Amino acid sequence: MIELFKTLIADFHARGVPDGIFLRDIEVPLNISKVVSIIGPRRAGKTYFMYSLIVRLLRSVDIRRIVYVNFEDERLSPEVGTPGALIDAYQQMYPEEPMKDVYFFFDEIQEMKGWEKFVRRVVDTLSPHVFITGSSAKLLSREIATSLRGRTLAYNLMPLSFREYLRFEGLEGADIRGTKSRNKIESFFDRFLNNGGYPEIRAFDETTRIRTLQSYFDVMLYRDIVERYGIRRPHLVKDFARRLMAGNANVFSIHKYYRELRSRNVRVTKDALYTMADHFTDAYFVIPVNKFDPSHAKQEQALKKYYVNDTGLLTACVSGGGGQGALLETLVLLEMLKRGKSVAYHCEGGECDFIVHERGKVSEVFQVCWDLNGENRHREINGLELAMRRFGLDRGFILTRRQSEKITLDHGIVSVMPAWAWAV
Repeated sequence: MIELFKTLIADFHARGVPDGIFLRDIEVPLNISKVVSIIGPRRAGKTYFMYSLIVRLLRSVDIRRIVYVNFEDERLSPEVGTPGALIDAYQQMYPEEPMKDVYFFFDEIQEMKGWEKFVRRVVDTLSPHVFITGSSAKLLSREIATSLRGRTLAYNLMPLSFREYLRFEGLEGADIRGTKSRNKIESFFDRFLNNGGYPEIRAFDETTRIRTLQSYFDVMLYRDIVERYGIRRPHLVKDFARRLMAGNANVFSIHKYYRELRSRNVRVTKDALYTMADHFTDAYFVIPVNKFDPSHAKQEQALKKYYVNDTGLLTACVSGGGGQGALLETLVLLEMLKRGKSVAYHCEGGECDFIVHERGKVSEVFQVCWDLNGENRHREINGLELAMRRFGLDRGFILTRRQSEKITLDHGIVSVMPAWAWAV
């Protein structure tokens, strides 16, 4: 096992990281006495994000003091040896290097048995510079917190944001006030809205894109939920997933779904459905949004709205993506989460799609609609104004596909703006 680890270390030092590493917007410290954990849905780019951290380090750190191991390498078996052999291998190769100055990057570390004790030992006794990634199937944020007991800082890595997508397309810092740039950004926004932000699918044709995203759907369901939790009724998991996707961006009642299943002679307990909903959330398949309430207990008791983790996944698996308005609303939520915002919905006399809050204090309120028109204008403005009044705000936002407008209310100003202009 030691010789195999020597081979892996030497191979990495010889080849370095791949060309064309793309920098994401997440800021991760490189020198901190904590295990840095990168967690997120499958295929969101965790491995390449780890490569980008290595690229930053290489500006000032010799590659011999960087160890990268992908524990999904087919040459590594969970049954053979222990990950501690990696340390022995490195020390035999570079006995002159102080271990406290070595940076360890462990990709999919959960594939190796005993990884928890090994990582704790490394950060406690050898080097404070440890970075790990884990698939949502086997290494969840709550498990990291338990396994590493306060020794970790966890970061969520989702599919590309719109800003990152534009950077991929060479439009970073483009002047959106210019007509030519604006038209190009609008065109990219339409594509991003429909295709989503998974990095791999950017260059695919439509048929390949759909098939690839549908394969993501299958893997999330069967590996991250059915296999992981030993569920014996995969057809029920798939039915639940389809219902969540069909009801995307809407309040979802598990009690109502339970009654529907009973009417179809499907025997299942309500507790099992609540547990299954948690599994979908843990696997990053859907993102729940709570109704805002100062009381945490009441907030948890209220019905949640569920959103699929990527608009492209939605359009690939649901005909029409659940409607243009729901698709745009999903994109806006995902952009907020990728910016590290805490989000809830408001429903007191009228609904406000999103309120942004931190430690119970609301800072912004948003409505999202594809088109602000005579049929929905009063409803959208009224729900927003009620939220503005409740939280003492003198400004609110309505994000649309293309419209721009300023609406003066007794309580403040509503800025109507295209969602693409807000997202860049």
